This record gives sequence, C-alpha cells and structure tokens, in this order.
Amino acid sequence: MAGVPGIGPLQGSYPSELPRLGAAEETKDGPSFGDTLGGMIRNVDGMVQTAHDATRRMLTGEIEDVHQVMVAMEEAQTSFHLMMEVRNKIVEAYREVMRMQV
Repeated sequence: MAGVPGIGPLQGSYPSELPRLGAAEETKDGPSFGDTLGGMIRNVDGMVQTAHDATRRMLTGEIEDVHQVMVAMEEAQTSFHLMMEVRNKIVEAYREVMRMQV
C-alpha cells in the first residue's frame, strides 16, 4: 500500500473553488445547441429534397433503378422520424424543467 495516497479533503473539488467561465468562453468551444438542431434540420431537409429529386428523375425516365429511389425515400423518412423523436424528447424535457419547483 505504499502507492496509495492518504484519504482527506480533495483540493479544488468544492464549487466555490472551481473556475468560472464567462458566457463568451462557454460557446467558443463548440457549436451551440441551436446550431446543432439547425444543422440536423438542414440535413433532414437535404435528404427529403434528394428523395424528391430521385422520384422526379425516376418519373421522367432518367433513373431506371427503382431501388435507388426507394433507398433515398427510406433514408429521408427514417431521418425525419428520428428528428421528430428528438424534438419530442426536447419538448418533454422542457416541460419537466418548467414543472420543477424552485
């Protein structure tokens, strides 16, 4: 047991001793929550537009492989359902926070 440190108070572990970050410093490390959601929505919209374009090209005869169109449509539908579930969880979390008593 020679390498085990003694038990005692930990240095810097109390909230008053933790470093505080300003609002500007907190957002410079990565994208904001709104930016992340906006990117997800743009990504899903791009998949839906790709599926619409593939459908249009199949109807005009540019694409003969129905499989490509079905894959694009399923990707768009699955992405949309995932986005809606994420939205539902966010709304549920917001409602739970609003029900909390301070």
